Amino acid sequence: MSLKQRTIAEISMRWPEAGPVLEAHGIDNCCGGAHTLTEAAEAHGVAVDLVLTELEDAGVTESDEAAAGAEPVVDVRPLPPREKHPKVFATFDALPVGGALQLVNDHDPRPLFYQMQAERPGQVGWDPQEQGPERWVIRIAKVA
Repeated sequence: MSLKQRTIAEISMRWPEAGPVLEAHGIDNCCGGAHTLTEAAEAHGVAVDLVLTELEDAGVTESDEAAAGAEPVVDVRPLPPREKHPKVFATFDALPVGGALQLVNDHDPRPLFYQMQAERPGQVGWDPQEQGPERWVIRIAKVA
């Protein structure tokens, strides 16, 4: 997926270094960051190619992530509660078998674990990396 197609929320969470570039163009996480980069740039009267060039200059590139084999980081802390589980499920569903994501949350995500076990039986590997009290990091793997 190209940066043009990613939502502002995805870009902001995955590449923190994108923040200053986006802010310089008045692009923020309004509407929960649900707009794509292309939509947000158009809404602010900015050429999306200009924003892409500046993002690349800041070190934000899809190829770097793919080359590094980085697992997507899904930091749900800034999201409204009703958007957290759907975001994790969408990211998980997009993973290939054998892939994984890193979930970052501000509380124990045990209810998500039970929901994933019920809705994706036999597909989920759950490996806590960090357990509170203020931050939980869970590696969620797609095992089948």
